[in-house]
Amino acid sequence: MKVITKWLPLLAILAVGTIASAAAPKMTCTLTGKEVKPCCCETQKNGKFLCKLTGKTLDKCCCTGM
Repeated sequence: MKVITKWLPLLAILAVGTIASAAAPKMTCTLTGKEVKPCCCETQKNGKFLCKLTGKTLDKCCCTGM
């Protein structure tokens, strides 16, 4: 019984981590249709966004699913 209680917190942490990573939303660049891990939009000084994948300046961020 001691062995189970010893490993139970570790198993709980692993389970929570697995569930959290599986539930992470996927982002898609609407211009290219590609899935991106970090958002590909960069905020410029003028308040517009620059898509780093296409080099286009946009009024709204092109990453969806954030």
